[in-house]
Amino acid sequence: MTTREHSPSPTYTPTAWTVLRGPTDPDTLTTGVTEIAARHQLRAVPSGPACLLLTPTDAEPASPQVTLRWQPYIPPQPDTLSHVLPATHLEILLDHRDQGAAAAADLTGWLKTSLRRFQPDELEQITATMPLLAQFTPTTTSALAGWAVIFRDHYVENTLGFLLALQRAGIPARWIYALAKGDRTHNRDRVHATLLDLGCTSGLLDNTAINAPDTHATELAAAMDQVDAFIDAAHEAGRKVLVIDDGGLLAQGYGRADAPRRIDAALELTVSGLKRITVAGELGIPVLNLARSQLKTRLGYPEIADSCLRRLRALLPAVKVTGRPVLMIGYGTLGSRLARALGHQGCQIHVVDPDPLALIAAAEAGHPTYRTTADALRAAHPFLIVGTTGEDALTTDDLPLLPDGSYLAPFATRDFSLFADPDRGLRATEIPGIGRRYQLPGGGQVTLLGDGRSMNLFEADAIPNQGYDAYRAGTLVAAEALCQRADSLPPGIHTDLVDDIILNSGLYSAYYDSYLATGHQPAPRTAAQQTAATALLAGMSACLVGYGAAGRLHADILAEHGASLTIVDPKHQDLPKAYRSLPHGLEEMPAAVRSAVGLWSVCCPTADHLPVLRTVLAKDPEARVLLEKPACQGHEIDAFTALLASHRNARVMVTDQYQHARALDVLTDLMNRLEPDAEPDYVAVTFTKDRTGDIAKGRFVDRSYGVLGYEWLHMLAVLRRILPPEAAAAYLAQQPQHAELWATYDPRLFVSALIERSTITNASTRLRIELTSSIASPTIVLGSTPRTTPSGTGPWRQGLRPADDRHRRVTVHAGRTQFTVHLDPVTATGGWQLERNHHRVTAERDGLVLHDEVVHDSPLHTAIRNATTTLTGTGPVPEPDLGPLRRIASLAELLRAQQPANLTEQTSA
Repeated sequence: MTTREHSPSPTYTPTAWTVLRGPTDPDTLTTGVTEIAARHQLRAVPSGPACLLLTPTDAEPASPQVTLRWQPYIPPQPDTLSHVLPATHLEILLDHRDQGAAAAADLTGWLKTSLRRFQPDELEQITATMPLLAQFTPTTTSALAGWAVIFRDHYVENTLGFLLALQRAGIPARWIYALAKGDRTHNRDRVHATLLDLGCTSGLLDNTAINAPDTHATELAAAMDQVDAFIDAAHEAGRKVLVIDDGGLLAQGYGRADAPRRIDAALELTVSGLKRITVAGELGIPVLNLARSQLKTRLGYPEIADSCLRRLRALLPAVKVTGRPVLMIGYGTLGSRLARALGHQGCQIHVVDPDPLALIAAAEAGHPTYRTTADALRAAHPFLIVGTTGEDALTTDDLPLLPDGSYLAPFATRDFSLFADPDRGLRATEIPGIGRRYQLPGGGQVTLLGDGRSMNLFEADAIPNQGYDAYRAGTLVAAEALCQRADSLPPGIHTDLVDDIILNSGLYSAYYDSYLATGHQPAPRTAAQQTAATALLAGMSACLVGYGAAGRLHADILAEHGASLTIVDPKHQDLPKAYRSLPHGLEEMPAAVRSAVGLWSVCCPTADHLPVLRTVLAKDPEARVLLEKPACQGHEIDAFTALLASHRNARVMVTDQYQHARALDVLTDLMNRLEPDAEPDYVAVTFTKDRTGDIAKGRFVDRSYGVLGYEWLHMLAVLRRILPPEAAAAYLAQQPQHAELWATYDPRLFVSALIERSTITNASTRLRIELTSSIASPTIVLGSTPRTTPSGTGPWRQGLRPADDRHRRVTVHAGRTQFTVHLDPVTATGGWQLERNHHRVTAERDGLVLHDEVVHDSPLHTAIRNATTTLTGTGPVPEPDLGPLRRIASLAELLRAQQPANLTEQTSA
């Protein structure tokens, strides 16, 4: 069969053309162009390897309405802070005739957005350069996951990193509304395009409109209408609304006690925002004050000051700075740091501030001080005037006093707003990329650097991602805590609480260890300290099969360690756009993608584990596969072992998170210390979760194994960690018929609750074992009240989150001592709760509490790290331990044999 290529007619004359450049590839370009052409009743016809002709479906290709041509393009430099250069860039020429104008406009709009969005490898690097943010991102079951968030800040890379973390925390993209502040940051258009591509809402609420609402009424009203619609939609969907505000949204009244449309909680990030909130009226919501927090003061402002100085020197490359006089208007947190840094460069610093305490501090630091700007300008002749007040720093009377040829450096939006007032009639000349030069009324001129707003953000990305890593991580920690406590916190501004939350989170220690500790270098692509798993996973292509609750947790952990993720799940259509996502089965996975996978993580429903493993091994007999527990269904054990036996070069492991639980290590150490000569004579493991709501919706229903299919395998893992190896082996070898079983049969899911009581002999001790699990009824918390500090700054809090519907408790009797472990999530008597991934270990004897310890640990993180280290290494891989799964299968078989004929809900012994 002969194929004829179509070429444009020699007489073709375009009406107009557009040239666009950016990261994309011919296949992606062709797919997008074809879809847009179809909306205009056009077809896209290839004309050679790098050309598409858009022509009416009933016309010859020789008469195209639109023509696209492209060629490879090498950009002059990477367009990210971390120097990531996507693999393929194209230069695209688009030209059209008059009749193709509408299609050309549509194509141009699509290309401008798609070519400017950050590519997956760029997004991965942004996440990798903010390891603390990734480390402190809560799981998808966090309190945040049920909220909607309005986030207003500068559009820079670290903002995008924070919003990606919100998605990883479980907030769907459609419930994230990002608002830019209007600053001319370097890649603001890229951030906007990426947010839209991710499915978030992205808009603008300009600081200028907030500062001058009367002259920007139309612009402000349009922005507020969009915010109103988002708040209304979130509330109608049953979501509370959290505002993370960088100085403006709350000033519009959304947090007032008498607001007709009110948000539910807020974090305020700036001092100027606090001032606006005070003016707006009495608050009816809790607001956490990050602006005055230790986090921002100690870790945020040094980075802000550094970015200000770097931008100042970049805009004044030909100007001598050392030794010259500088006027610093404002000697607060930022101004004092800038004064100190410029002083270290040899500058003579003169300070103006209306606050006597600030003047005292400046004077005692050796600086000449003044109460007014006019006094300072008369006494000094500064070549540079720096504004850091956030208020009007210059008045009309000050203009004649400004030295000819001086520079104005604003580091807050309102400092030199006088020059933007059209009523002043000041003539200005634009200096592209630098600022504006103004003619002064009495002669002479001054240069306003930047656009009159925060100069460190002018055509720049300001603070390095790593520089703001701790601040963004702390903001997320505070947001999670606020969502947990919003209903119990009184309205008003809370500052000390923020400091307590962040101090107790462990962020400061992690920050020190990651960036500052002597002899320690942070891993550039991880969320935690350097590990073998990190080194082996960094840059590796990993494929996650199944994106349910377990899949999301695996995705978070693998991404934290630098893996490049592909997600496959035909049952979930809301797959994350931050990774390559394929909403179909493995059979339809492109061969090029499949062949590049270095690690498979299988988190689909258990019934699909064996078919998925067969498919993976059929394509790659030496695949490295991590299976979520359980490995397979009980009746598939023989087929599973046969599959592994026929693929000896495959490396397959099953996650076993409680095999790595540090709280159980603490327990066994405590038993050896308090009862060194006594063997345990009683062990009880209770795992319950109220799944009635899920069951009613048809979710989480295991009709084959009932309650045994949920937590029982985890309970056996815990039991084996506590018992001596010989006792654990004796228990598993015992036939279920020898145990006392109390089963609650349920017509919806076979067995909804089960108590198993067994007795074995361990050495010379008679050991009683009791396992209890329920999935269809709530559990009441009983036991000792935890030790809490009088100041309330310890790990225990009341009302951290709604009452937990899941409880995991281990009790051991040895000698005269009772040992107890409460595994995450932990709720104690009196409503006291621990943060997630915190566990409680206690020991009591004769009514006295001997030990009460809180253990911070994520067993799943540890399990996945250890498994991936083994899988990606060269050492032997242990065979999957299927003994506990065999016992569950035997229990289910026995229970089914005793199942009442009518299966009405009843208990059988």
